[in-house]
Order: sequence, then structure tokens, then C-alpha cells
Amino acid sequence: MQFLAKSTMMTGKIAPRRLSIFGSTGSIGQNTLNVIDHMGGRDNFEISVLTGHGNVELLAQQAKSSGARLAVIANDRHYESLKSELSGSGIAVAAGKSGLMEAADCEADWVMAAIVGTAGLAPPSPRHAVAPISRSPTRNVLFRPAIFSSSP
Repeated sequence: MQFLAKSTMMTGKIAPRRLSIFGSTGSIGQNTLNVIDHMGGRDNFEISVLTGHGNVELLAQQAKSSGARLAVIANDRHYESLKSELSGSGIAVAAGKSGLMEAADCEADWVMAAIVGTAGLAPPSPRHAVAPISRSPTRNVLFRPAIFSSSP
């Protein structure tokens, strides 16, 4: 499975795939991280971004164990807690909508969009909806199906 995990860049060297996981603390995000571990973990993958809604402890643990570059908590009330949990780790921390937009601007080869419901489908601007896709050389984006609901 090495062909899936690593890519040759212009140098011809084999480099780990960069991956961003939006919704890493949910079941799909957790399973994605488990698959990454089974496929060689840090040797084959570089985690650019992990995001979660409110589970600070799990997000911090995931960020540390995966070596993520950026951890974003969607609920900005938890920013200070996440910042404290990741203090000294070298992992950047952001929160709220602006943090999610920063995460969308990070480069990644693969993006797992596992945010619950329509929250992952309603970015503030079209630029942020396609930012990870447009910069990705392989343009691999995996979306969790969203459940749409409306009221009369």
C-alpha cells in the first residue's frame, strides 16, 4: 500500500502524503487516523491539520500522536484549553470560524471532510470551499455525507 501513502514530488524523492482531517474527533475522523496508523503512520503521512468541535482532550491527544502542524477547535470557547493542552508541543492552535478558514488554507494532498451535517458544507466564501482542492496536486477530497434538513 505504499503507493497510496507516498508520492514522488518533482525531486523524484518519495515524500509522505500531506493529509488534513476536518472532524478528527468524530467516528469517521478517528477511523481515518486508525487507518493512517495501520498504513505506516508518520513514516507515510504528514498530518497538516486536525479539527474538532469541542473535545479538547481528544483533539490534543490526536495532534500530539500524529504530529499535526495545526489543531483547530471549532468552538472558540475552548481555544485557551486547547492552547494549554498543546503548550510546548510546537503544534499551532486556532479556533472558531477563522481557525477553520486558516485550516482550509493549509496545503494537503488529501482532505478528509468528516464534519457533521451541513457545517462542513457552508463556508463563508466559495474560495474557502475549494481552497484545499485547488492547491492539492492530487486533488483527493473525501466527504462525509451530510444530512440535510429543513423546516416548513
